[in-house]
Amino acid sequence: MKFITAFTIIASAASLLACGKSEDVPAPAAEPPVAEATQVEPAPVATAEPATQVVEPLPAEPPPSAAIPAQPEPKAAQPAASKPAAVQPVEASPAATAPAAAAPDLVHGQKIYRQACAFCHDKGVAGAPKIGDVAAWSPRLAQGVGALYTAAIRGKGAMPAKGGNPSLSDTDINAAVDYMIAQSR
Repeated sequence: MKFITAFTIIASAASLLACGKSEDVPAPAAEPPVAEATQVEPAPVATAEPATQVVEPLPAEPPPSAAIPAQPEPKAAQPAASKPAAVQPVEASPAATAPAAAAPDLVHGQKIYRQACAFCHDKGVAGAPKIGDVAAWSPRLAQGVGALYTAAIRGKGAMPAKGGNPSLSDTDINAAVDYMIAQSR
């Protein structure tokens, strides 16, 4: 009994001492994390800017770039020349937007593919078209990407819905389908 009482007193004293020290430590410790957070913030901002420049400005820049050269030409020629120039950037912007939008989806799609789809599609289990097999994917691609999205989300034949992982979002599954298509063309 004396042992338990002595142990309780020592444990209480140690706890009080530890609490007293931890109160002193957080105040100085709080200052360095603020400095670290300040150092960390510029790096993500710098990272976000190139991503923004790569993804957003590329689609936005081609039409203004095309419009700027087209504007000096109409000033020298006629306003009618600016109308065809306006049509050309519209054609260029979807082409520029598609690759910029596809690149991030392919990276994400590869991650999802490895998690949910690779087991069957790497080996061709139960008739699953192997990734990279153009002949097996051609008839499926002829049905359209929307049909592939629907089949992957809802399941088809032996393929379970969402690759057997119901926690995946439809966007995740679509990204995996985009990745498989890109590897199989």
